[in-house]
Parts: sequence; structure tokens; C-alpha cells
Amino acid sequence: MQKRVVLVGAVAIVAIVWLMFSGFPWGMPGVMNVAWVRDTTSAFGLFGPFGLIGLMVIAIVVSPVPSGPIAVAAGVLYGTVWGGIIVIIGAMLGAFAAFGAARYFGFDAIRRSDNPVMRYIARPRSQIALMLIVFASRLVPFISFDAVSYAAGVTCLSFGRFAIATFLGVVPICFVLAAMGAGMANSQTDWLLVVGLGGAMTLVPIIAKWVWDWLHR
Repeated sequence: MQKRVVLVGAVAIVAIVWLMFSGFPWGMPGVMNVAWVRDTTSAFGLFGPFGLIGLMVIAIVVSPVPSGPIAVAAGVLYGTVWGGIIVIIGAMLGAFAAFGAARYFGFDAIRRSDNPVMRYIARPRSQIALMLIVFASRLVPFISFDAVSYAAGVTCLSFGRFAIATFLGVVPICFVLAAMGAGMANSQTDWLLVVGLGGAMTLVPIIAKWVWDWLHR
């Protein structure tokens, strides 16, 4: 019964993504355009935040759909604070969906495999170390958010620790993107805020590594 529910959900997501990509010129899907996201979600009125959250979930679960324009559009529509909160909620729900799917479908299968790579992935590891890896990866823009979520699901990392590491990691980048969107709407981006948060994202992994080394002296 659970597998049927998951299958139905997967089919629904694929159908939604297909509808998003259809009707647009090849190579320029609307969901990659901040203006399209803004116009589509603003048409929902009071339900616009739910539309943005849904788009964020789809962007994380389905790799080809980018999440950056959605986060920027949230800032355009709702400002830095509320736009950032909306993006964080969507990012967390998307991460939970990807982690849960990998844990449900891949966790046991990997541990039954005789493949050396699969056996390496299944090896027990420190929960703190895995949390730091997830946390640091959230702060680096060019590391795939969804790939990390799926990969974490097949490791021994607990759901609670995954949630904590993901939340701490996504907060800065979500507010940076929302601030950029709010600046686009007001024609005056607060670059001091953007640069400050960007710098913090760069320094946090270094500080975390230093603390980790200090605790294990």
C-alpha cells in the first residue's frame, strides 16, 4: 500500500513537471525564468506562498528543475524575510521527500548488495561527521542540493540529524536569494546583506572543520 502511494506521488510530480516544461520554446522552460515563476504564483493570490513551496519541493525532488529562480521570485513577491521563510519551508520539505524516497527504496537494497561501492556507502559512520558533510554541502551553491539529500538517505544518518544539518545549511542561502529578489523588486539590492551572508556561508564550513579538529585532539 505504501509503495502504491509513493508511486502515485511520483507519477503526479512527473506530470506536473511535464506540464511546466510543455508549451515553452525548447531550451527555455518557463520554470527557469524568474518572471514566469513570479507571474504564475502571484496569480494564486493568497495561495501564492503554497505555490512557491510546491515549486521548491518539485525543484528538489526532480533534478532538472532549478530552484534558484523560485527562491529569487519569492523575494520579489514577498520580500527578504517572508520570501526567505517560504523558500526555507519548500527546501526543507523537498529535502525530506528526497531523503525519505532514498531511505525507503535504497537503504536496504544497498546493504544487500555485494558491489564494493555499495558496501562502502553502507559502512557505519559517525553521525556528527555525516551531519557536517550535509551541513557544509548546503552552503556551497555548485553542489547539487537534491543529490546530497538522496545520498544522505542511503547512509546511516538519522532523519533528525539530517533535518538539523539541512536547516542550518539552507537558512543563509535562502535568505541571500530572497534578498536578491527583493532588491530586484525595489531596484535597490541590499548588497551589504548579500555579501555578508555570502561571506558567512564561506566561513562557516571552515569554522566547523576547525571545531571538529579541536574536539578530536
